[in-house]
Amino acid sequence: MTCTEAQKKKFLPRIYDGEDFWCQGYSEPGSGSDLASLRTKAVREGDFYVVNGQKTWTTLAQTADWIFCLVRTSSEGKPQEGISFLLIDMKTPGISVEPIITADGNRAGTQEVNSVFFTDVKVPVENRVGEENKGWTYAKYLLEFERGGNPYSPRLRSSYERLMRIAKSMPDGEDSILSDVAWREKLARMDIEISGLEMFEQEFYSRLASGQNPGAMSSMIKLRGTEVMQQVQEYAVEAAGYYSQPFPEQRAWNANVEPIGPEGADVLAPRYFNGRKMTIYGGSSEVQRGIMAKAILGL
Repeated sequence: MTCTEAQKKKFLPRIYDGEDFWCQGYSEPGSGSDLASLRTKAVREGDFYVVNGQKTWTTLAQTADWIFCLVRTSSEGKPQEGISFLLIDMKTPGISVEPIITADGNRAGTQEVNSVFFTDVKVPVENRVGEENKGWTYAKYLLEFERGGNPYSPRLRSSYERLMRIAKSMPDGEDSILSDVAWREKLARMDIEISGLEMFEQEFYSRLASGQNPGAMSSMIKLRGTEVMQQVQEYAVEAAGYYSQPFPEQRAWNANVEPIGPEGADVLAPRYFNGRKMTIYGGSSEVQRGIMAKAILGL
């Protein structure tokens, strides 16, 4: 990244101290995995850019103080060549946030993703990161760290252990899910997948510690991490059976309804529904395979 010293002094201490919370303005309606087709436009007028457009699936935008945003500043040449990277104060007049209700029903009353609308929003030119029309390069660099920098194996191991507790708590005998040889084989394969991913992530962090960029390795970790996590969530619902049926009143943080079934069964379905997004955000699984094919195999 090519932040100025003034930008570093202004933003980094507040991020470090937890004074400012940021959200990411990449995806747009019709421009998710095809991010280069984004249409949110920024027109320069003197010392300001005037921004108009919409971002979607913006996580926790309702609580964010700032948003780092990709905007179109030129329509000439390739789509990737006309994108700039702006830092925008969420309190700026003309910004509005609307919640998106997800398939899990906004579990536990938590609003997660939003649409963000920009109407004649004035952003100082000094809040542009790097050169104008070079934002695509900066965004790709950041995504390398986003995709692989969020470790999956610890969460997967914890989810796997919870899955095993649920399976063991179900009725014994011939009807027990653990008596199914095919199901036990699926569990064994998952255990191996998680162990393999853990070693892969250790190599990833070793590269970072030595000052290397992760490159396509981040796509490999993101691909396997999200796909295995979806499998764990699916198997947990399968193990709990009808106990995993969603009961909205039990998912509320302040509910006093007695849980039904094994521990944690009432949140399994919401987690399953919410987890469908994991192979889409940060670049879909198809996009990750394309990156690996190009960067690793040279296809």
